[in-house]
Formats: sequence, structure tokens, C-alpha cells
Amino acid sequence: MSLPAEGRLDIEISVADGLFGPAIIRNQRPVGATAALAGRSPGEAVRLVTRLFSVCRLAQGVAAAEAVEQAAGQSAGAVQRQARRMLLAGEMVLEHASRALLDWPMLAGEAPSLAALKALRGALAALHGDLYPAGDWMCPGGGGLAPSAAPLSQRLATARQVIGQAVFGGDAPVDPPSWRRWLATAHTATARLLAGLVEQGLAGFGASSVTTLPALDPVLLATRLAADADGAFVIRPDWQGAVHQTGPLARQAGQPLVAAILAESGPGLLALMAARLVELASALWEMEEIAARLCQDDGLFCSPAEGSGLGVVEAARGRLVHRVEMREGRVSRYQILAPTEWNFHPHGALVDGLLGQPAGRDPEGRARLLIAALDPCVDYRLSLADA
Repeated sequence: MSLPAEGRLDIEISVADGLFGPAIIRNQRPVGATAALAGRSPGEAVRLVTRLFSVCRLAQGVAAAEAVEQAAGQSAGAVQRQARRMLLAGEMVLEHASRALLDWPMLAGEAPSLAALKALRGALAALHGDLYPAGDWMCPGGGGLAPSAAPLSQRLATARQVIGQAVFGGDAPVDPPSWRRWLATAHTATARLLAGLVEQGLAGFGASSVTTLPALDPVLLATRLAADADGAFVIRPDWQGAVHQTGPLARQAGQPLVAAILAESGPGLLALMAARLVELASALWEMEEIAARLCQDDGLFCSPAEGSGLGVVEAARGRLVHRVEMREGRVSRYQILAPTEWNFHPHGALVDGLLGQPAGRDPEGRARLLIAALDPCVDYRLSLADA
């Protein structure tokens, strides 16, 4: 079957008198992409979801499976949920580390760490195969979970070594004292980028008044999605009339280091990037803890679904929501609310964070820093206009 492209964001930012003015975001993501799932069986629809979206593919698959399970009035067992959590954490590690090894060095004018990124992808990209040898990790009800202890241990050891050397240059700095020492020594490109932000007075650049996404009542959320006939909500979401942001900063705001940075500099560049690094370290630790207690499990038979279901997971870039409607055992409607639509909303964290901020000598570079810190899940095209 022909699969639609994932789309693009067109971002136009005005600059006047040395300050950033209003920004316009045109979302070119295809809202109707999920129409390709209509008429499919639940299992086929979930498999196709993982082909429709290459970014955060595992999170998309898990959210899809959980939406189908809820429509059937079931849920996967505890062991399956732990395995899914490990897959999500592994994808989070790979996504966060990719930003720190590929995108962030280039923002600092340095070469990306391609060899380290290749080694990390080699370790984590096929993680699901060591958990689900039959490749049925996305199966509603759970697949054939058969963890391979030795390969898993090797993958995690490689990931920890690569991240320790290439991203952190040692142990992860997850408290204020170690963070200050890490910035001062600046042994890696990531550390040099963040130290440069502090030196240039850009730690608080892009701080937004857009608050973090709260817990969403599942009944109200499902009702809102069900009424979204034209896709206006999934392309420009709000909650009780307010726009929010989601992602690592929302999840890690209470962590001691991130809380200290927020108190000192606000929710700007330094807090956004530090939260991603803290989450990178914590997700790797979580994977190791889960791997130690995983065991074989055959999953549960998921009965034919009839009705609607919601799947909500925390993906690398933020909260991801899938909703499915089933009729006579087939998908009749499928919706996805992705984190990019929150963070790159026309009135969201990027637009609000830039407005009135000093553009400096390199306004495009500053804008790209904030875009990278918020991290869209699609390509973007940036243009600046002198107002």
C-alpha cells in the first residue's frame, strides 16, 4: 500500500528592532493519514501504524495496541506492560541521544558524533527483537515475549558506554553540583553547547508562559476527539481553552537539577535541554531495572473489539494519544494527537517563547536553538522576515 508522508512544519518568524516578533507556524502534517487504517482488522491496523510513522515508531505501536485493547475492554498483562515500558524507554534513549550527538553539536558549530550515534543505533534500534523474537511486540494483548538475557545485557552495556563517553564524558550530571562541574569542564560537544548558552546569557532564552500539559481526563479527551470531525483539535489542540507544552521538561520539572535551573533561569533553553539529558540518563537506568526482572510471557488473546478505545503513552517528544473506533471487528475511524501539535501550536511554546526576545547577531541560529530544544517530530522549513 502507498503510505503518506509525515509532512513538515513551515515556520516564519519576523524580526524588528533587534527583537523577535510574531511567528507563524503552518502545519503541513497530513491529518488524514490515518484514513489508510479504515477497514483494517485491529492487528493489521496496529502493524500499519508502525509503518505510517517512522519517528517514535515504538511509541506509536504501543499507543495503537493499547487503544485497540481498550476498545475490546481488555489490557495487556503486567509483564507485557513492563516489556512495553522498556521498549518506550529504549526509544526515548535513542531519540534523546540522537539530538545530543547529531543536532546539538552542529548548533554549536562542531561536527556531529556520527560514529557514536551509529554504535548506539546498532545497540538499540533492534531492541524489540531481543524481547519479541517473532516480531509481534505491537500485538494487542501482548506478543510472544521471550527475553534474551545475554544480548539484552550487551545492548544496554554498549548504550551506557556510548552515552557516557560521547554525551556526558563520564557519569551523567543529574544534580546541581555535578552539573556545574560538567559545564565547567565541557569535555563533550553537548557540554560545550550548554556551557556556551550560559556564557552568552541565553540560559533563559525562549522561556515561555505556556504551561505544561496537565493530566487529561480520559473520558473528556475521548469525547473531545470523537467530536473532532474536521481534525481541528488534533492539528491545533487546546485543553479547557488553554494551549500547553509537553515533553521532557513537563515530565522532569520536579527533578532536583531541572527544578534548580527552572528557579534560576526559567523554562528556557537550558531547562529544556537539561531535562532531556536528565531523562536520557533516567530512561537508561529504567531499562536496566526492567531487564533484570523480565520473564517469558505469551500475552493474552485480544477479543474482537467493538466500540472505541484510547491509548496514551509518553513518547520521547511528549504525550502521544491514539483513539480508535471499531465496527464489526474492523477499524472505522482512527485519530492521533501528537506532541508536535502542542509544542508547535500557532500559539504554543515556540511562538510564545520567541516573541519579544532579543534576536542577537544571528537570529536564525537562536531560533533554531529553540526549535531544536522543543524538537518537532517532522522536518521544518524556517524563514525569517525583517518586519
